[in-house]
Amino acid sequence: MPAASRLLSLFGLLLVLCLGLSTTSSAQTLIEKLVSPGPLATAHARFEARCQSCHQSFKKDAQSGLCLSCHKPVAADIAARTGYHGRNRQIPGAVCSSCHTDHIGRNGRLVRMDPAAFNHALTDYPLKGGHLRVACASCHKPGAKFRAAPAACASCHAGKDPHKGKLGPGCASCHNETSWKEVRFNHASTGFPLVGGHARPACLTCHADKTFQGASSACASCHAKDDAHKGTLGSSCASCHGTVAWKPARFDHGRTGFPLGGAHARLACDSCHAQGRYRGTQPACIGCHRDKDLHAGRLGPACADCHNASGWKVTRFDHGRTGFALSGGHRALTCGACHGPAPAREPARATTCVSCHAEDDVHKGGNGTTCEQCHQTTSWKTATFDHDRQTRFPLTGAHGGIACATCHKQPPREVRLGTACIDCHRPDDSHVGQLGSDCASCHAPVTWKSPVRFDHGLSAFPLVGKHAGLACASCHQSPRFKDAPTDCAGCHREDDPHKGAYKGDCAGCHNPGGWEHWTFDHGRTAFPLDGRHTDLACGSCHRPGKPRPVASCGNCHQAEDIHQGAFGPGCGQCHTTSDFWAIHPSF
Repeated sequence: MPAASRLLSLFGLLLVLCLGLSTTSSAQTLIEKLVSPGPLATAHARFEARCQSCHQSFKKDAQSGLCLSCHKPVAADIAARTGYHGRNRQIPGAVCSSCHTDHIGRNGRLVRMDPAAFNHALTDYPLKGGHLRVACASCHKPGAKFRAAPAACASCHAGKDPHKGKLGPGCASCHNETSWKEVRFNHASTGFPLVGGHARPACLTCHADKTFQGASSACASCHAKDDAHKGTLGSSCASCHGTVAWKPARFDHGRTGFPLGGAHARLACDSCHAQGRYRGTQPACIGCHRDKDLHAGRLGPACADCHNASGWKVTRFDHGRTGFALSGGHRALTCGACHGPAPAREPARATTCVSCHAEDDVHKGGNGTTCEQCHQTTSWKTATFDHDRQTRFPLTGAHGGIACATCHKQPPREVRLGTACIDCHRPDDSHVGQLGSDCASCHAPVTWKSPVRFDHGLSAFPLVGKHAGLACASCHQSPRFKDAPTDCAGCHREDDPHKGAYKGDCAGCHNPGGWEHWTFDHGRTAFPLDGRHTDLACGSCHRPGKPRPVASCGNCHQAEDIHQGAFGPGCGQCHTTSDFWAIHPSF
């Protein structure tokens, strides 16, 4: 066997022996001692004889897993992405030994970190404000792990807590990181928001013991010394005083049932409330104004019925409540004009017009005492009387401009006039009463003579055709209109070519559209016209003087009768009207 082969076999046997010994003993094997780079740091010294605690044979990439299996808090941070190892994006997937190396001796540093270059923002507690200026050792104690540093404010600032822990550990609810002395607090969260003057005082003005607990929110707890009422109005100072300033006070006097208006609003409170007495004050006007009552109490204590709060001398009174509303000239009168001297307040006169205006009555009582029917309160002399509404005879047309005395020769209440036209216009009646007393059926009140309207259609002789355009005088020779004839012959006797043969019944053939336009329905006679009779002129059968011939064929056709009268005058029994020589088919 060559020497090289023997040497290799010997080394293999030695290696097997060393490995075999390592599996049966916890002590470091010879080979481990031979390949070890150096002693472990103090923190890992207990693992120096157990290389397998950190190393797995022939699997270098398994080393980080063994590290994390021992350093469980770090493994939890990486899994939850918290702490320095979880927040630093370069750590997940990296090899632990890239930052933490060992076998550098007992005094070696497993953590190589430059505090000045460490980014604290990658931890669960980023440094802000005043914390940026604090040395690391102020929070991270020697010998303790960096992650063990406390995050609660009270853990570092308990010695500076003036509240003695009464407000709990949540210092950040008031203090901030910029400066411990810069305090912020939303006082509204307590149910007592600080507004107005309350926003200016320092906290210790109300919270003397710095515990900020147990402070009363009642106004009197702080303002008892300012209470000029000595507690007589209770402790609800806010009902009058505001938070802007204790003075001046505000109070809604309307809540008392006595709202302040006019001059009352300008008065100081003690003008009515003497010596700080705000309860039991008499709200009636007379309570303050008795010395100004010119009526000496005759009108009672309700001064506000006439006087107002703007000024005692500015009076108002709704006279309409008395049943006698003042209008027109009555408004300008002084109360004493009707009621006598003001202090005495004599009863007013009667409310009838004549009680004051008897001397102004030119009718001397003839029209009664209701002067207001004609006169008005604006001026006694400007009389008005609504004849349309107050009588049954409204004045229209020319009637509207007539003076009252034109019709009323005597007092109207003593002598009542009739309302028929004829009562006044009998002398003007040219019809001499023939058309009755209702003159208005033709005449209008604008003027008696024109225009005259008469609907002839409502009479027994309506005007149609050429009658409609005729002047009244064409038929009515005098204003006695009922004397005019209503039969046609009464006007058309000279136009009658029949000389009265039809006894004046002209309308039987003629119509009012024109005398020459006449119509006659021969079918209404006993001899209706048909056949060749239809186109015959009237004179063919009707001879002058004999307008009504006998309705027989022989009367006209006797000369054409070849039978010489043998068959009688009833030619129509055999002959037709279409042709005299034509014979009925039945023959």
